[in-house]
Amino acid sequence: MNRYFVIPRTELQPYVDRFWGWESKALLQLPPMLPGTGAELMFHYGTPFQIQNARLGLQTSGSANLLCARRAPHRPQPQAGLGFISVRFRSGALRHFSPLPLTELLDDALPIQDIWGQAGLEVAGRVAQAPDRVGRVSILEDWLLACLRQHGKAQPVMEAAIRQLYYQHRSVKVALLAEQLGMSRRNFERVFREQIGMSPKTFQRTARFHLTMRDLLLARQVDYLDAALSHGYFDQAHFIHDFQSFVSDSPVAFLKHTATMAHFYNPPLFAPDKVPLPR
Repeated sequence: MNRYFVIPRTELQPYVDRFWGWESKALLQLPPMLPGTGAELMFHYGTPFQIQNARLGLQTSGSANLLCARRAPHRPQPQAGLGFISVRFRSGALRHFSPLPLTELLDDALPIQDIWGQAGLEVAGRVAQAPDRVGRVSILEDWLLACLRQHGKAQPVMEAAIRQLYYQHRSVKVALLAEQLGMSRRNFERVFREQIGMSPKTFQRTARFHLTMRDLLLARQVDYLDAALSHGYFDQAHFIHDFQSFVSDSPVAFLKHTATMAHFYNPPLFAPDKVPLPR
């Protein structure tokens, strides 16, 4: 299996963490895509895989699909002739590129045409026909910058809120954050839900789970308690409860099965205080 990633152009770095992909001629066991706060826009130039979701059942991927797992994992089914490149959006950043609100995009595996129409299908076709990785990335960067010019939102208060809830998920209090941003808690929660598709508290909880699992799977650890406590879980029971809520399995059973497998997590490219801000 060939795994790769590409750092996007400077203008996209505040919104797109990376372009990344996998390629394999053999039948490949694919890991689950666990709930998180970002989004993946996957473009297939090899055999598209099917996606199993406990809430939605089995779905067949098209040429490109948006995946925003929030309440349950997406479980790609193994395929031979695998080849895809994915746009990994930062937390909350998809709203700067989508003509639809995030409230309509969460949890489903949505075909690209359901969001960007014929223009999305045309981009997916061009990516599939591109001769190499450099060509695919160039097509995607040009298209994403066009989407950003059309749909981008100048919302410094919302950007500050997202970053605090994500990077300071261990300690930030929603009421105090709203006060720091000059908003009432009720108004802050309303605006945040409209823009991000979930409440600030749910976003914070999801970020904590996502970052805990990233640390565990990057370290290939089965013993999860230290990582859970370091990310703000009160105790073992607290983490088990959250894990079962997100994955419908016990952390021990899941990690024993997946700790040695490939996974969809990557080490961060920037320290939290160095992540580029939208201009």
